[in-house]
Amino acid sequence: MMTEPVPRARLRRLIRRARVGDTEAFEELVRPLADSLYRMAASCLRGRESDIADALQATVLAGWEHLGELERPAYFKTWLLRICINECRRITRSTRASEPLEAVPEALLADPSEHEMPAGGENEEFLALVHAAGDANAPAVALFYGEGCTVREIAGMLGISEEAVRQRLSRGRKRIAASLTQGEAEEAAPRPQPAKDAPQPPTASGAGPRAPNAGATALPHRRPTA
Repeated sequence: MMTEPVPRARLRRLIRRARVGDTEAFEELVRPLADSLYRMAASCLRGRESDIADALQATVLAGWEHLGELERPAYFKTWLLRICINECRRITRSTRASEPLEAVPEALLADPSEHEMPAGGENEEFLALVHAAGDANAPAVALFYGEGCTVREIAGMLGISEEAVRQRLSRGRKRIAASLTQGEAEEAAPRPQPAKDAPQPPTASGAGPRAPNAGATALPHRRPTA
């Protein structure tokens, strides 16, 4: 269920209250962002629920502890999403290496807004598409298509250039398209049909051909004797 965003005037008041220790005010700030934070963590951590829970808990704690460092209250969501991304990176840093950017033809660096993508609602299909984009591209894809962030905002949150964001979005779209094409091809592939003269299963009375023993293995290789 989507929660309405906090109006800016109330947002500023809640931040002032939270900065002096009002936990209820902080909860009211974070509650509307629960879906966005979950999608972000799930996109970065490929749906690993235990890691996602750790990232979300660490994000909320870091947001509470460092709220005084937020310079512009209007950017609270962007600020908290960036914390979430950093926590996800911390969790994966020891086991994964960042995927290097590849050279991308100039034609693929078009404005991402020219391409349509499914809206980032509360559904598994969106996360499946994000994961299909590849680990290095998933955060940018999730932020752009799921949260409506601009290329400039994404560049700031991910700590990369705007051109790099466009590259990741472009590569992500290509990988998603390839994944969808492969899925359609597999779905359209003809399924094998049983032969007309295939042995029939045994009847209740035991008549008819006997089915092979389910636990049987291949016959051992034997050399012919003289």
